[in-house]
Amino acid sequence: MPANSTRLVSLDAFRGCVIAAMIWVNYIAGMPAIPYWLEHTGPRADGIALPDIVFPGFLFIVGIAIPLALQRAVGHVTPALLGRLLWRAASLMIAGVVLANAYRYDAAASLLPRAPYFLLFYVAMMLLWRQREGRDGSFWVGAALMAFLLLSFRGTVNEEFGSVHLQHTWWGILGMIGWSYLLCSLIYLATRGDGLALMGAFGMLLALYLGGEAGALDWLPAAVRGFVNIPQLLGSTAANVLAGTIVGRLFVRGPVAVAHGQRLRFMAWFAAGLFACGMLLRPYHGINKIHATASYTLVCAAIVLALFLLCYWLVDVRGWQRWTVLVLPAGTNALFAYIAPDLWEQLAAVLHLPRVWWPYLESGGVAGLLNAAAMTAAMLGLTALADRVGLRLKF
Repeated sequence: MPANSTRLVSLDAFRGCVIAAMIWVNYIAGMPAIPYWLEHTGPRADGIALPDIVFPGFLFIVGIAIPLALQRAVGHVTPALLGRLLWRAASLMIAGVVLANAYRYDAAASLLPRAPYFLLFYVAMMLLWRQREGRDGSFWVGAALMAFLLLSFRGTVNEEFGSVHLQHTWWGILGMIGWSYLLCSLIYLATRGDGLALMGAFGMLLALYLGGEAGALDWLPAAVRGFVNIPQLLGSTAANVLAGTIVGRLFVRGPVAVAHGQRLRFMAWFAAGLFACGMLLRPYHGINKIHATASYTLVCAAIVLALFLLCYWLVDVRGWQRWTVLVLPAGTNALFAYIAPDLWEQLAAVLHLPRVWWPYLESGGVAGLLNAAAMTAAMLGLTALADRVGLRLKF
């Protein structure tokens, strides 16, 4: 790939690989008789397993894409642009809250059974996020359907949720992406993409986590601290995205093209620095996914960057691109690929389709892992089909 190419094939391929890994680890979550390194680490762990790297990988990729999407707007920020950023973030936050409430859905107290409700929820998401020029009638149908579903939700009351209505206790995976995407996009625009300024902001976000965990933010009202976990979400999680943003600057077209060698050297040194800083900070809070510690963010960002460096070298430097056909549909239509497994499950439940191979997911072991791989391949195929018919989602 030429150094100033407008299309970064390795980014799409790497995003597709991360999405495939995300689907696979979701299928094997809680599976019996599998190696310990394929299980998520617990809330008191000091270390990571393979599944713990997947979400940081997606956050890092979100960060890489920010300069590629916003560079033209640097120095020309408009209310329309800010509105689009807010819409994207808010839509992810709302979807994240719904999915965080999903486990407590009470079909007996609701207007719709569980499967039709969540099938319609994904239909509404697709109508709202479908890539299009402008907002046509299908967008407003999706908006009306989403409003109906949000208002009609009824759930059980438990220790986490004190209301039968939709309630925010945490933002869910999509909501966390929305918050960190919004903050890092605003930082990129405010700094005008300056590398030194972004490095300073990166350090500030890590300090926000460390200071917040030490009690430096206890003066904030409890309502604010309950609404958003500032140290973990706006601190360390956003720092993961901003690390990707710093790398994404390397691929922005400019008056002087950045050579492959310069990119590779920067990424190698940056990955080494992230890993070293993560290990040096480890004695303070450990490497812990549940608490989104600074060490967890730094170590995972280093690992993900090293893997992306390898993908970039293989795909864009060496030109080995044939294999990417397997993952590019998921990489270019990541939102659909993300919802595909649950979309399929709800559709199968509504249509009373038999669960092919499904028992192996419950029995675990080698058969369960292979079953999960087969289901992952099927979801990638479903995403490729959606891409072929023009059903591409872009929040």
